[in-house]
Amino acid sequence: MWLGAVTGALRTVESNLPTAMPAAMPAGVRLKWALVGWSAGFLASVAGAIMVMAAAGFDNSDDMAADLGLGWLLLLQIPLWFGLIGTPLLARRRGLNWSEQLGWRIKPVDVPLGIAVGLGLQLVVLPVLYWPILQVFDDLDVEAPARELVDLADSPWGFAALVAMTVVMAPLTEEIFFRGLLQGALRDRLGATVALVISSLAFAVVHFQALQFPALLVIAIAHAVLVQRTGRIAAALCSHVAFNAVTVVALAFLS
Repeated sequence: MWLGAVTGALRTVESNLPTAMPAAMPAGVRLKWALVGWSAGFLASVAGAIMVMAAAGFDNSDDMAADLGLGWLLLLQIPLWFGLIGTPLLARRRGLNWSEQLGWRIKPVDVPLGIAVGLGLQLVVLPVLYWPILQVFDDLDVEAPARELVDLADSPWGFAALVAMTVVMAPLTEEIFFRGLLQGALRDRLGATVALVISSLAFAVVHFQALQFPALLVIAIAHAVLVQRTGRIAAALCSHVAFNAVTVVALAFLS
């Protein structure tokens, strides 16, 4: 009887002991997770869009965007978001350290620093960047994709979907994935400079917007530098939120 009691007590103590943490995930493995996660999310989003277009009888994506509205467009982004943020969440069970390897930490200075960078990019850097381009090609409409998206927010629910999609989820998923998972893995494998260049190019390219490519690249570089200097993604996340929020407010209320 006493042996059973002792055995039970030992099992209780054992169950309360902290389990060994898995070894930190190597950079090469993180890069594989990044490739698989983005590819799966992108392909799932494309497949969802094709199925919706086929079911609704749309001939092109422009008709789909206009006819479905922002609510459905937001839903079609969910597979991509699952790929971008679900990948590091799943990898966490295999040893990915969010705090050290993704920079998932925050200090009070990150918020004002990030907001200042986001506003500076939106109000100063990008206008200066595009000024000479627009002097040569004065018929270019750089804001067209963002304006078309904002124009779909013709109801309170539509505006809420717009904010959720552009000010909340896009910054969160993209910064965790591109600056946290991808840049962090490249930094540990190839060095800080190569990581900055490759992750920034990847961010700009996968948006598939040729006219906005220079802006996307500059934004990505600025955020990559923030992550390198602070060791955290919080400032880059705040910058992304501020940048997108200014766009939404300007196009929705000031244009």
